[in-house]
Amino acid sequence: MSDLKNQPKTVQMTEAEMNKRIARFKLLRPQSEYYDKGQGIPGQAYEMVTAKTLYTVMAPSAKSGPMSAMPAIIADDKLSVIIAECPPGDKPMLHAHFHTSEHFFCLKGRFKVRWGDEGENATILEPFDMIAVPKAVCRDFTNITDETAYLLVLITGGAEEDYNDIGFAPGESKKFKEAFGPEVTGKMEAIGFTFLKNQPA
Repeated sequence: MSDLKNQPKTVQMTEAEMNKRIARFKLLRPQSEYYDKGQGIPGQAYEMVTAKTLYTVMAPSAKSGPMSAMPAIIADDKLSVIIAECPPGDKPMLHAHFHTSEHFFCLKGRFKVRWGDEGENATILEPFDMIAVPKAVCRDFTNITDETAYLLVLITGGAEEDYNDIGFAPGESKKFKEAFGPEVTGKMEAIGFTFLKNQPA
C-alpha cells in the first residue's frame, strides 16, 4: 500500500493562469518587428542573420537572447521554442551557439542543414526529421523547396545569460558589415549577436 503522506500533490490552475501558457500561432508576430521598432534595427538586417520570419513561441524570459523579444509563453524551463517560416531559398547566416544547444525539427518542406566553419558539410531534413547540433559548431539551414517551409527550432541552455551566445562565421560577418555598416552592426551586437573575425593561423 502506498504512503499517501509522501505522494506528490497536484496543482490546480485557473483558466486565466493556463491562458498565459498557451501560444496561438495566428497571434504571433515576427521577431524582426520588435527589434525594428524597439532598437532601430532594420527588418532586413535582422532577417539577413536569421530566417526570414521567426516566431518565438516560448522562452525563459524576454531577455533570453536576441531571438526572444516578446515570447508568447515565458516558461520556467531553460528552453526556447521558435518556428522559422522560410520562403524558398531562405536561410540564416552561418552561425554558432557557444553556450546553448540548438536542435532543428522539420515541420513542413525540406531543409538543407550545413555545418562547419565554411558550411562544408550538409544533410537534408525531410518532414519530422531532426538534427541536434553541438555547441560551437557553425550551422545554417536552407529551405530547398519551391514553397514556404517551416522548421521548429529548440534551444536549450543552463542559464538566461547563455542565450546571448550566437556568433556569425567570419565570412558571413564581413558580408553583413559591408551591407549594413558599423551603426547597424553595433545595434545587432547590443541585442546579443557577435560578428566573428578570422582567427590567426
